[in-house]
Amino acid sequence: MIFNLSKVFVAVLTATAVAASKSHVNRKRQTDLTACDFVFKPDTTVDSTTTDLVPEFNYVIGRSLALETGGGIFNDGSSFAENPDQLFSVHDEVSADGKTREETAAIINGWAGQTKEGLVANWFVESVSCA
Repeated sequence: MIFNLSKVFVAVLTATAVAASKSHVNRKRQTDLTACDFVFKPDTTVDSTTTDLVPEFNYVIGRSLALETGGGIFNDGSSFAENPDQLFSVHDEVSADGKTREETAAIINGWAGQTKEGLVANWFVESVSCA
């Protein structure tokens, strides 16, 4: 009886800890997103009519932020518009675990003038503005 009671106690304790952990992460990620607008230029010609670039921009931004912060990130998903000169205007909302909105914005704003690795191309950050 004591053995079964201890199993129940451990199970309830574990379930409570997991639920509390998940609610904290979701609350932070929903309220601490940094909105960013980028202008990217690929290092090779990219055809947005044959290549789905939303996952590409999610990868570029998410990977770059995760590498710089050394932790988990949340990417709410990007949207983009292609300009005729192979420049891409991208909007994304992201957060980094353990970072405030302001800290995340400062990290990403520092990417201007850098090249970020992608799957389809490498992307030069012509400009970026996060708030």
